[in-house]
Amino acid sequence: MEQEPETPGRDRQWVEIGRAAATAIRTTHPPADAPWSRTQLLEIFAELRSTGYLGSTIPKKDGGAGLGIGQFASLTEGLATMAPFLSNHSVQRYIAAGGSPQAREEILPALLEGTSIGAVAVTEPQGGSSLKNLLTRVAPRGKSLVLTGRKDWVTHAMTADTAIVLAAGEQGRSVRVLVDLSAAGVLRVPLRAHGLGHLTFGSLQFSEVEIEPWRILDEDGGAGAKAGFSVARVLVAVQAVALAFQALTKTAQHLATRTARGARVIDLDVTAQRVGALTAELYGARLLAYHAVEAVEAGHQAAAALASGAKAHACTVAVRACSELVSMCAGHGLDVTTGMAAFRDDAEMLGTADGTGLVNSVLWGAYVKSQLAGPR
Repeated sequence: MEQEPETPGRDRQWVEIGRAAATAIRTTHPPADAPWSRTQLLEIFAELRSTGYLGSTIPKKDGGAGLGIGQFASLTEGLATMAPFLSNHSVQRYIAAGGSPQAREEILPALLEGTSIGAVAVTEPQGGSSLKNLLTRVAPRGKSLVLTGRKDWVTHAMTADTAIVLAAGEQGRSVRVLVDLSAAGVLRVPLRAHGLGHLTFGSLQFSEVEIEPWRILDEDGGAGAKAGFSVARVLVAVQAVALAFQALTKTAQHLATRTARGARVIDLDVTAQRVGALTAELYGARLLAYHAVEAVEAGHQAAAALASGAKAHACTVAVRACSELVSMCAGHGLDVTTGMAAFRDDAEMLGTADGTGLVNSVLWGAYVKSQLAGPR
């Protein structure tokens, strides 16, 4: 589906780089019944280093790839066709932006080289990804600090070396902390995910984990997390649409091999109508996603709201499309060995990342209401 006009904000060259990398990854690390191991992930990230994936939007002077957000979103779109939601690119951006000199020296290089894996830990059992009423806390003890609390649904929880953890600090100020996941007092508990089975998810529990002061980012933790959400949400949006387009392609290829009433199923009018309708919805979702990408890159005042709206819409459309495509494939779609149902499951998992569809829809709707009706 590359004959359509260019989508503003989308860089087709970077999409192709991502697709080529995804194909290579799936060739050397085919789908299995278990998530990729730490060793496999390190091999994958080493392969991705030359694409700029690990350095993402970090300026080259700081050791990054210097990509624009549109270029990086396009790269992740291409990767999502076969290796969605790989993550491990956020922690290094946060360190580059607000890390201490020691953090930049001791933690950042390995993340940029792909010899270390990073994770982001925000979600808590009682409040999801809400930044209010954090129960994970950092408190002073002697010359250092201790971290206590729990974070759920952490991507790479079972394989990461370092996690950036959002916590409440002194006097109610939120902070983000770089935590060595091999430190005493850290417990990892695996969670079984519905989709994205190539990755590990889990809870991170912290029992008086000693934290050196240099591991605290120089920022307001809540503001830093909110700024990170905008980038994360547009990246999820473009990946969800990419997954659904991949499912659409696989469905069309399968239906071209099936016959009904003396004709290929792909050639039936009802098939053409549904494939056309789903494609139109996906094009619309992708346009909105890259519209949000451009807003985030430009620092537009509506960027956060647009990112939320684009993410909620893209995931809703992707889940609906993938679900219908599974049904169109009948028994082939329900056969787990074909991977068709995996597209739907992966899209559903993406819908929960970085704020649920409800949370993001409310954020987007509140912004739209303020623009249409004005403040109360």
